Amino acid sequence: MIGFVGRVFTPWTVCGAVVLVAAGSVPAQNLVFTPVLSAPVGAHPEGLTVGDFNEDGHLDIATANSDSDDVSVLLGNGNGTFRSSYSFGVGRSPMFLTTGDLNLDGTADLAVAETGAGRVLILFGKGNGFFEEPVPYPSGKGPTFLALGDVDGDDDLDVVVVNSGRFGHYPPFSWSVLSNNGQGDFTLTHRVEEQDRNGLFPTGASLADLDDDGLPEVTLTWSQPSWRTPNGYVSVFRNRGQGTFAYWKTIRAGFTLSAVTQTDVDADGDLDLMVASVFTDSIKLLLQLSPGQYTKPANMEVGFSPVGLGYKDLDGDGHRDLVSTNRASDSTSILLGRGDGSFQPAGHYAVGKVPTAMGIEDFDHDGLPDIVTANSGSDDVSILLNGKAVIPSISLSADTIRFAADVDAPARRTLQLTISNVGLGPLSIDDIALEGSRAFSVDREPCTGATLTTGELCVLPVHFQSTAPGVHQALLRIFDNAPGGPRIVTLSGTGDMPCPPP
Repeated sequence: MIGFVGRVFTPWTVCGAVVLVAAGSVPAQNLVFTPVLSAPVGAHPEGLTVGDFNEDGHLDIATANSDSDDVSVLLGNGNGTFRSSYSFGVGRSPMFLTTGDLNLDGTADLAVAETGAGRVLILFGKGNGFFEEPVPYPSGKGPTFLALGDVDGDDDLDVVVVNSGRFGHYPPFSWSVLSNNGQGDFTLTHRVEEQDRNGLFPTGASLADLDDDGLPEVTLTWSQPSWRTPNGYVSVFRNRGQGTFAYWKTIRAGFTLSAVTQTDVDADGDLDLMVASVFTDSIKLLLQLSPGQYTKPANMEVGFSPVGLGYKDLDGDGHRDLVSTNRASDSTSILLGRGDGSFQPAGHYAVGKVPTAMGIEDFDHDGLPDIVTANSGSDDVSILLNGKAVIPSISLSADTIRFAADVDAPARRTLQLTISNVGLGPLSIDDIALEGSRAFSVDREPCTGATLTTGELCVLPVHFQSTAPGVHQALLRIFDNAPGGPRIVTLSGTGDMPCPPP
C-alpha cells in the first residue's frame, strides 16, 4: 500500500484492520504493511520488547502489563504469526521491560521496571521461553524506562533507569545506573535526583557515544505531568567512566517530549537526535554538527500524541526510516529517510487501542523489518508485516469429539479430525499432544510434521477404547505455525456399564 501524510484521516480496511491514510500530499515510495490478527496479552500493557526467548531462531514478544502485574510472552512461529500468550507475575505495576544477555550465558534475559515498588527486576532466561524468579534491585521512585548498554567499558550490559514517579505524578524524579559485574549481579553506581526543573520529569533515555571516547552518553527527554502542557527539553550527561556521569548540556528540542532516539540520518558519520513531541503531534529532528552541537529542531508531523519512537530501514533502500507510536490516534506513522537528513511521509497505519510501546524487527525472515505495538486500551499487541505477507490459517473439522455409549459398538472405536489450511501461506503441523484419559489414542503420523499448502488437508484418526465404565475425557493439542496456537480439541467418551448378573 502507498501511504500519504496530512492532517485529515480516511479509514481503509485491509485484512480486518483499519489503515489510516491521510488525504492529499505527494505519494511516498511503495510500502506495504499486512496486518495480522491482534494477539491478547495481560491487562494494560505499557512496555514491549523483542527477543528469541526459546532459542528456536524465531523472534518472540514480551509485554509488561501494569494492571495485571505480570509479563506476557508470545512465542513466534517464524512467519510473522505468534502462539497464544502465557503470563507470569512480576510484582506491582510493571511498566517497561527490555531484553539482553545480562549474565553472558548466551541466553536472552529480561529487565523489568517494577514501577509500583521502585525496583528493577532481573529475570534470567532458561532458553525455553521461560524465566527464573525475578531478582530485585532498588532504582528510584517509579521507574518507567530502561536502557541497556555498556556504560563502564567492561563488555557487559548495564542498566540506565529513568525514574519518573509513574508518569510524573509523585516526585522526586531521578535517573540511575545499575552496573553489571558480568554475571548479572548489579550495583547502583550512579543516581541523579532532579527537584528543581519546574515540575518536569524524565520520560525516556537514549545511550549513544557523542564524543567518540568509546563510552556512551545518556540523553534524557523531559516533560510535565500533563501530556498536553507545552514544556520540555533534552538533557545530555557525559560519561566519566566507571558508570558515572556529569551534566553536559540542555537542548530545547520541543514541547512535552516523550521519547528519544539517535542515529545517523544524513550519512555524515555523526549521530543525529530525534525526539517525539506529544503536544505538537510531531517528531523533532536535530542534525548533529559537531559533538553535542545540533541544528535547530525540524518539525515532522506524525499521528496524534506520539509516545514511542524507533528507526530501521523499512524499504530496503539503505537509509534509516522513522516510526512513531501514536497514543491518541491508535496508529503508527512512518517517515522514509532519503539519506540526506530529510524524510518523506509514508502514511499512518492503524493498530489497537492506545498503543504505548513498539518493536521494529523482522518476524517473518523476509529481510524486511516488521512492526509490533503494545496496546494498553485493548490489552493486546498488533503486528504489521512489511511486504505482501502470506499467512496460514488453520481450520479444524471439530473442536469437540464425543464417543457416545453404544453396547453394540466394537471395543475400539475411531473418529476422524480433519485439519485444513484455509490461508495463503504454508501451514506446518509441528506437534500433536494428547493429555488426559488413556482411553484415547491418536495416529499422529498422517499430520505430525506435515506442511499443508493452501486448500490441502490431513486426517487425524482419534481412537477410544473404554478401560472402565463412566465418562472419560482428554485434550488434544495441535501445535502449528498459524496465529494463536496451539489448538485444543476436547475429547470425551462414555464407557459401557457392565451388564448386571441374571
